[in-house]
Amino acid sequence: MTAWAVVAHRRRQVALGRTFWMLLLLVLVVLAGQVITGALVAVSGVRPRTQLHYLYGALVTTGAVVQFGLRPQGFLRVAMTRNGAPFREPRSLAIVCVTQMLLILRAYMTGAFGH
Repeated sequence: MTAWAVVAHRRRQVALGRTFWMLLLLVLVVLAGQVITGALVAVSGVRPRTQLHYLYGALVTTGAVVQFGLRPQGFLRVAMTRNGAPFREPRSLAIVCVTQMLLILRAYMTGAFGH
């Protein structure tokens, strides 16, 4: 998703297209499953090796909400374009996707390796 958004931005595309958004929603469903599983594991009393894992989980969840909100007709997109401000969809999603990708990688490293 990150590469797709970055390439679209570099090609100066105005929009990312329906396929991108469908795949992103699929990824967000998988992320939601991970968040729910993590919350259930935490509630059951199992703790990660480091408390940073909770921070990364919260940040990944926030990133997912932002990605969901930036979809066409999403609550964040509506708010951002309310005053007729230009919305550069590929650029915005490239930034959010890169951030989300790095957070997910770091959360994995924190949980898998405990560093």
